[in-house]
Amino acid sequence: MAGIDILASAFSGANAAFLGDLYARWATDPGSVDPSFAELFGTLNEDSRAVLEEATGASWAPRPVRPEPVPAPVGDLRAAIIPSLRALMLVRSYRVRGHLEARLDPLGLQVPPPHPELDPATYGFTQADLDRP
Repeated sequence: MAGIDILASAFSGANAAFLGDLYARWATDPGSVDPSFAELFGTLNEDSRAVLEEATGASWAPRPVRPEPVPAPVGDLRAAIIPSLRALMLVRSYRVRGHLEARLDPLGLQVPPPHPELDPATYGFTQADLDRP
């Protein structure tokens, strides 16, 4: 009797999906699962079709279909990449040279001169580009 309780608990909870999948594999090819599971599945007196339907899901459920990859047009790709690379270069220049334009004088007596690498125009940006998302 204790063996039946252990077997019943093994086929419930989180194990149910795993064992259902194993049973579906065993039903199509008995050699594809571990021999201990093959022996266990061989002793079950269940309706194999019902178990397989439960393991594979509803018959009306849509099967996952991979869409065909669509290559991106080269012109659009280039138009999207170039401004991004320019923005990355501008961000890097602020990280490296931003301290050269830092205003550290609270009285404003010494204003640092503009550095050319920190100018967005150096990287091809215009005033219209600065408001673009």
